[in-house]
Amino acid sequence: MARRTPIVAGAIFVLVLVLGVAIFRAGRSNSPEPANPARPTVVLYSVTDRETAQELIDQFEAETGIRVEAKFDTEAAKAVGLVQAIRQEKANPRCDVLWGGGAFFHAMLANDGCLAPAPADLIKAQGTAPRDAQGRWLGFAAAYRVLIVNTDVFGPQSRPHSYRDLAAPRYKGRVGIANPLFGGMAAHVTALFQVLGPDRARRWLSDLKANDCALCGGMADVTKRVASGELWFGITSSIDAHVAVDDGKPVAVVIPDQEPGEIGCMEGFSSVALVADAPHPKEAERLLRFLMSAKTEEILAAGPAQTVGMLPESVARDVRPPWIPPGIRAMDVDWAKAAKSYSESTKAIKEILLGR
Repeated sequence: MARRTPIVAGAIFVLVLVLGVAIFRAGRSNSPEPANPARPTVVLYSVTDRETAQELIDQFEAETGIRVEAKFDTEAAKAVGLVQAIRQEKANPRCDVLWGGGAFFHAMLANDGCLAPAPADLIKAQGTAPRDAQGRWLGFAAAYRVLIVNTDVFGPQSRPHSYRDLAAPRYKGRVGIANPLFGGMAAHVTALFQVLGPDRARRWLSDLKANDCALCGGMADVTKRVASGELWFGITSSIDAHVAVDDGKPVAVVIPDQEPGEIGCMEGFSSVALVADAPHPKEAERLLRFLMSAKTEEILAAGPAQTVGMLPESVARDVRPPWIPPGIRAMDVDWAKAAKSYSESTKAIKEILLGR
């Protein structure tokens, strides 16, 4: 044993020496080459459903090499959760781009100083598509707030055709809307306050309460409950309505308030904005340019979103799903003014519909 110890010790010494030389050489051979830079990233807060957004996110990543960190809102809290997050993060923004939620929530954030203007060439390229006066949000890809009706209850000639019909006593307990404290229905009610005036809008809310209008967990829930027959009709999005029709449910879509003297159909177009002082401004602008394109509108029209193109090239080519008719008359909403009515409409919803 005494004779083997020096051999073992020598072997260990040689092994350590060889490893040390190898590590030294590896370090020298790599030292002139800079470390691989981290993959560029953009942070997206998306009110747009994951099912709709993911195809475009994947395509953007493949085309640009920029990784998208996407945060989505829940169905029930649509838009409100992400809007609040951007407000709370204003001093130290985490989000680069906000996509979805419509002009209403974007106008609120613009008024709060949370959004930055888009590049001038993109603003100019909007044509007649909706946008903020200062370019702090841009609108594209129109969807609509429609009536979804149960065809086992209503024949083609007897279907309701207006937002006012939800307050008709003959339909008591058989109508529904999404909870108007959140998402698209919050925007819808606030728009009514701006279009109808506070008195008429409050009266409509009171009539809904008297008519036992169901407050559902989102527009998809309205659609589901109408399809089951629990409700006879309600307000939903054209996206959710199309899914039910496509699945063969006993429902039909009515574009509301198209008669002379009526207020028109609520147009719930998508919208996108750059967050002020965003952490990844260059990547944010590339994502904005990608989204604000006729190519994106064509993908959205053919996919689950089933939207209508609003950008000049899309309008010229009439990009729309075949089931949505041309010439829909939209409600005339001043979104900057509507955003300022939010606190008033929210207070009325809580007092009248929720009894708070």
